[in-house]
Amino acid sequence: MSGEADQAGSAVRFVLDESSVHAVYPPAAQAGNYTAVLPHVTLTSSVLPWERTLARSGASGRAPWLALLVFAEGELADDPQASGQSTMRTVESLVRPTEPGTLGPELSEPSEVVACRTIDVPAELFTALVPREEELHCLAHVRDASVAGLREGDESPAGGEYAVVTASRFPRAAGSYAVHLVSLEGFERILPADTRLVRLASLHSSSFTHLPDAPLDVAGLLGNAAVFGLSDSVAPSGPLLLAPDTAPVPGAQNSAGPDAEELLDSGYVPVPFRPVTGEATFAWYRGPFAPAIVSGLPPAAPRTTADHGLIYEPEYGLFDVSHAAAWTLGRTLALADPHYSADIVRARRGIAGRAADLKDLPTAPAAGEAPAPADSEKAHTQELLAATANQRSVSLAAWLDDLTLLRGVPFSYLVPQPDLLPPESLRLLHIDPAWTTALAEGARSTGVHTAADAELAPYLDQAITRASHAEAPAAGVLLNSPLVHDAPALDLTATRDGQPVTALRRTHPAPDILLVLFDAVPDQIDIREPSQGIHFGIDSANSHETINLRHLTTDRSTDTEPA
Repeated sequence: MSGEADQAGSAVRFVLDESSVHAVYPPAAQAGNYTAVLPHVTLTSSVLPWERTLARSGASGRAPWLALLVFAEGELADDPQASGQSTMRTVESLVRPTEPGTLGPELSEPSEVVACRTIDVPAELFTALVPREEELHCLAHVRDASVAGLREGDESPAGGEYAVVTASRFPRAAGSYAVHLVSLEGFERILPADTRLVRLASLHSSSFTHLPDAPLDVAGLLGNAAVFGLSDSVAPSGPLLLAPDTAPVPGAQNSAGPDAEELLDSGYVPVPFRPVTGEATFAWYRGPFAPAIVSGLPPAAPRTTADHGLIYEPEYGLFDVSHAAAWTLGRTLALADPHYSADIVRARRGIAGRAADLKDLPTAPAAGEAPAPADSEKAHTQELLAATANQRSVSLAAWLDDLTLLRGVPFSYLVPQPDLLPPESLRLLHIDPAWTTALAEGARSTGVHTAADAELAPYLDQAITRASHAEAPAAGVLLNSPLVHDAPALDLTATRDGQPVTALRRTHPAPDILLVLFDAVPDQIDIREPSQGIHFGIDSANSHETINLRHLTTDRSTDTEPA
């Protein structure tokens, strides 16, 4: 272990890279009932808590040099709101504070680090919170996430060993709490009588809010969300449930005209509409999310205006404006982004300039050869124009890839009516490919102003398609529940025929809403609480609170990390 400590270097004593922290619980900046939870931090290095040595007086074995301390509001002058704040100070100021009554760690070795994060802890609070040396052995351990019995995802999809450091303080009073991973190296001695503040190096910090009267009932919240889609008016096989072989949406394109009830069941909502004739009426709109597979629409030619996306129902005299709205939105988002709009205009001007040069300077045949056929010359011109478009398409393709995953699309376009996603509801959905295609076409229409622009536009469109790396989403999940806010790392996995389905995007459109997009339609979705939240805490048995210890090792005679 001494060799490992030497390799760690002096930097680890005062500064810990954020990538060294795998997870914290309670989740950072989250609220919930944590009365029976011991906060803990999971580190990617399984030996980090034992890489340095404390100058112990009589304890056997190697005690961890790291401890996790929990502070309530008003306990730290550096962080009165308990938001996880710390103060940047030089290492010299940490080790040898100049403020009267402030004690730093007793360290004599030089450090390559100039500054570090620190907190000043009142001496009385420090004495009450810091674990005794013999207690440190019970507050740090190594977890093997690859052993049998642990489900994949408990720590990492790749498994491996992790170090876990646990606090020894339960949050009791309601309010905010700050959690600091601190170094105890240099604090092995008894505090002098005149010590008012103890200065510690804070290697990592987070905060959470404890709400004793707002219990986080994971099973109950998920149960309510799932049952919402199975109301008395909707059969279990109804449109709110998704399956790979779900029938097409009734009346998605029917010349006889679907009735209003069918359209409402299919996710449409009525919206105000004023046609070119000027009268005020309404139209039907649905975003990219549908409760079943969307089919029946004929392949549409590339839309060059929003009107090309209108679908007219002659029997009722009403329009479906879904694709027209998507086209307009795509163009609006493109024009609102100065980098994308400038790039696509420059690309179109570059292709137009190249085309003008080729018309003035046609390719000449080599000496002694017969003139090339007209078709051959045309093909050569097309290759040159395509090469010019390829050179300018990479940044445009990356921007449109994000748009394909609905990044930047306002939530009101995705869910146009709040009643479609009420509180504590779960929605399983298909993605309408025609809607996302219209969205992309509107964005690609930027910079097309003349007939020549329209004639050359396919060169850039094809180049963007070749440079694209995005996979269009086929299905998704929308969850509206307080659980999303209280447990943002909610574990949601999808499978089809027992094989994992790739999540292309996971985002929170609102604090209580989770949206996940998949590359295929899953037949099973599993949702469970983040596993870090169920390992350390207390149980109430016979009105007594007890702490259950598992795999407790009492033999510490060997110089290795605890089990």
